[in-house]
Amino acid sequence: MSKSVFLLVYETVAEFEVAVLLTALRGTGHSLTTVGVTREPVTTTGRLTLLPDVAIDAVDPAAVDALVIPGGDAAHAMGNEHLRALIRSLDSRSALLAAICGGPAVLGDAGVLDGRRYTAALEPTDAAYEGIHGRGTREPELLVTDRNLVTAVGSAYLLFAEEVLRHLADGSATERLTYFREPTMA
Repeated sequence: MSKSVFLLVYETVAEFEVAVLLTALRGTGHSLTTVGVTREPVTTTGRLTLLPDVAIDAVDPAAVDALVIPGGDAAHAMGNEHLRALIRSLDSRSALLAAICGGPAVLGDAGVLDGRRYTAALEPTDAAYEGIHGRGTREPELLVTDRNLVTAVGSAYLLFAEEVLRHLADGSATERLTYFREPTMA
């Protein structure tokens, strides 16, 4: 069954943390929409310029099956009421919320980490740390899944991709991750 996957992009977003996931999604039938805090272009940590497909205030939560939130300086995505409302709406209907590295701060900013287990690559000196400070139970793990919530540290991007694909019920895409795990001459 085809699903609608939305990818949050914001200034400094760490595109490399989701590159494997996005590559594995190709050819699955799942749609991918990039959503920005605004429709203005953003510059990634790798200095790529991305133009979001849609601004957060134009997103219909009913049209979203999964929201993927990469890391970067997540403080750039925090404090937006439309984003908070979208995340809370998705969580209330158990849609997939997947965040990696600093991305869980955006989930914390929306209040969905409360009473949940998660992991994140954030320290008190990070601007986005306030999003997770005092929220839920932060686990010292590479990947943590708590119901519809998938979180990972940035270096666990393969584990993250695999878990997101599992939640999307796409075994064929999960098999394609072998290419990234086992180097060959092909």
